[in-house]
Amino acid sequence: MNNYYLLSWTQHKQVASALAPKGTKLDHELIADIEGVKDLPFELELVKLTVDKTGIAQSNDLSGLDTIWLDYQPNSLAWPLMSEKMKTIVANNLTGKEGINWIAAKVDGIGECRTYYIPRFENMLNVLDEQKTMYVKGTDRIIKPCFSLAKISSFSIFHKPSAYDLWKITSGLYVSEELKKAIQKEKLTGIDFEKTTVS
Repeated sequence: MNNYYLLSWTQHKQVASALAPKGTKLDHELIADIEGVKDLPFELELVKLTVDKTGIAQSNDLSGLDTIWLDYQPNSLAWPLMSEKMKTIVANNLTGKEGINWIAAKVDGIGECRTYYIPRFENMLNVLDEQKTMYVKGTDRIIKPCFSLAKISSFSIFHKPSAYDLWKITSGLYVSEELKKAIQKEKLTGIDFEKTTVS
């Protein structure tokens, strides 16, 4: 059986994170606002986040970081923010059935501006094994998804279903073994993989 993995950001005590401007709507509110647009209508700015016992501290001083520009860049929207290199690898490995388009996002940091890309799904994909997926009792809210191999085998990247269009742009991206290997081969930075449940 092929394995599938949840994409996540690598955990660091200090990391550069792309921050949306103050007053920006919450991620789920933004999804409707940017329906059909190809460019994020605001720029993100890199800041340094430091995690310690007291919580998370934010600083505009990016010194001391090993890497500032990550291929899978953490950000305040918790959206999948991919470097051009990562976007190319994902795009080159799509089967064509995922229904993805891309939003370009400008990220500013250390006197430089780079373009990152956010994948957006056009349709909610039917991917779950409903019998084996764990839900909050009496609701359709998913605690732990179980994906149907028969349903996901034609996708290289996919999302779990969710309410309020949250599936369109989601940090909950799942990838095939083939796409995972392509990402690892190119030594993309900032990415961890967690094996997910498939039946």
